Amino acid sequence: MGGALRALAARLAAAGLDDAPSVAEWALASVLGCRPLEVYLGARTPLAPDAAAALARMADRLVRDEPIQYVTGFTEFCGLRLATDRRALIPRPETEALVTALAEDPGLKAAAAPALADVGTGSGAIAVALALALPRARLLAVDGSADALALARENARRHGVAERIRFQCADLLGDAPAARLDAIAANLPYVATAVWAALPARVREYEPAVALDGGVDGLALIRRLAAQAIGRLRPGGLLALEIGEDQGAAVRAELEGHGFADVRVQPDPAGHDRLVLARRPGSAKVDLA
Repeated sequence: MGGALRALAARLAAAGLDDAPSVAEWALASVLGCRPLEVYLGARTPLAPDAAAALARMADRLVRDEPIQYVTGFTEFCGLRLATDRRALIPRPETEALVTALAEDPGLKAAAAPALADVGTGSGAIAVALALALPRARLLAVDGSADALALARENARRHGVAERIRFQCADLLGDAPAARLDAIAANLPYVATAVWAALPARVREYEPAVALDGGVDGLALIRRLAAQAIGRLRPGGLLALEIGEDQGAAVRAELEGHGFADVRVQPDPAGHDRLVLARRPGSAKVDLA
């Protein structure tokens, strides 16, 4: 297997993949059904013919810049293995901060049955992770793509939380009633159209443009959600948004313009603006356990 791994890494590197060794490990581990570091345990064992054929098919897709998450059909998010394919955006590690912010909110942790919405749920990564982190929560997962919602349902069933998530194909907050939500999470498209057009092929040509392209300045959907969210949250309710690294000031102004208070912009580990938290003014009125 060691030879197969080295050959795959060399082929990927020759095709221009910067992370060729780690992608090769991931691909081989997927074929063998083990973790990436475990591929070295059988380094001296020849790869079985069927496994070698499967790895060759993966290589053919990888050298065409298809993301490894689509080639293998899964990714890791918040410690969860989630199914991934071209129906939805690939969950990114930076989005885990959004889940953490809500999962650690004292009011949501203490509530008997907090109501949350995940807007633009895509693969369902945020909704599934929140359902597991807040076991008494009930969630609404909304997306404009029926295909993405089908994938989100698959991931919810995989992790045993489908009965606590209502899936809806709709625009933004859908039919969420006024002043009933304790929190809203959203990782909406926030890439400016001109920036999206210049993204690497592995992103631009494979991941859904509708999940990335946020309009001229990247804020088209975030502006619309801000206008809706203030009336759908309960007093004291929390809005959590993932944003682009240069959008903190603009999103803060947008939220404050719609009446949100306590608006905080949080950086990612690289120091770039990545998360915005804001509350509807008033005292939280959640039923405590």
